[in-house]
Amino acid sequence: MVAVRLDETALDYVASAMAEAGGLAALIPKSALSGPVAFVAEDTDPVALENLEAGGVMSQAEGVAELSLFVHFLKKRNGRLHTMLFEDPWTSPGDLDYAGPPPQEMTIIGGQISYVYDLAELTQELIWQCRANTISYLKIIYVSVLTVERIRELVEEDAANLLPLLARSIRHIAVNAYDDETWVIAEVDGTER
Repeated sequence: MVAVRLDETALDYVASAMAEAGGLAALIPKSALSGPVAFVAEDTDPVALENLEAGGVMSQAEGVAELSLFVHFLKKRNGRLHTMLFEDPWTSPGDLDYAGPPPQEMTIIGGQISYVYDLAELTQELIWQCRANTISYLKIIYVSVLTVERIRELVEEDAANLLPLLARSIRHIAVNAYDDETWVIAEVDGTER
């Protein structure tokens, strides 16, 4: 696998997905995004990289593995990163039908379902579990400087200010791409909001 720096088209793709998702994603402007990268198979045709919706760049398992490794790399590079939010943007609580109680990690943020995890717990299996839990085709992952505990406090105590506070805490965003085989990961400038 190789990390490929993408051009402005990738930022357009991420911004478009975020606009479709609404909620938290809508509070992060395209102007705050930079440095988009994607992980692809080494033998991927460079022409194939131009169409972020077409597949054929790697397997989903490889995409999940690379995302997990990259988020751990980001955490080592910036010790202030604490939390991963895995958003299922088009699913509402009424869409879910659990045989028992919903997962403890599930929370409602701005009317949308998110799964909130400490980055220390992040594994490939955890990302697969999140993918299995999601109903939406669009999947968004945020990496935040807030702790899981702080996010839960905000959900419970300060719902009116939750989305703006969360938006300012996001430092990286990943959006599924290439027919859901891998992710486009962009850096988020916290001073832009």
